[in-house]
Amino acid sequence: MPNQTSDLTSKMLAYKQLQDFNADQVVDWAVEMLTLGHETPSVLILAGISKPTSLSETERYLIGAFKELGIVLPEKNEAIFGYCKYLIGQISRSILVKTNLYKLYKIAVTTDDNDFIFDFYLFYWAWDDLDYGLAYQSYVPEATIDNIEALVISNAREWLKMH
Repeated sequence: MPNQTSDLTSKMLAYKQLQDFNADQVVDWAVEMLTLGHETPSVLILAGISKPTSLSETERYLIGAFKELGIVLPEKNEAIFGYCKYLIGQISRSILVKTNLYKLYKIAVTTDDNDFIFDFYLFYWAWDDLDYGLAYQSYVPEATIDNIEALVISNAREWLKMH
């Protein structure tokens, strides 16, 4: 794998496992890879595809780009874990906490093996209830509207230490 990759690389590696995968991001990934100096025939083709696009239009070039860049597609569980780890890393750095938490929630509800992110699933529902105006929710009893973001960030940092 190239030394420096796009932030979207972990998502590209999990594309087959993500039900809400947007093929336009394949083009974004290719553009980022070019900016990082990874110019291959397939990456160039992907970067030149107009949006909106479809997976049927981009998939063979994405697979070609992986081969050209020496990137091996991981197995299903490894791919999902890698993408989740990226999202949790973003949360741990306070980057789009609620958005990334929602992405983890979506993965949790659409995959079979989701125990490793179950806490984030609970945090998503807790935050949803608190946003709805409930003073108390049972998903994360210690969470309030004032501290939920900090709790999610702290949980992400702890999760990263363990994984």
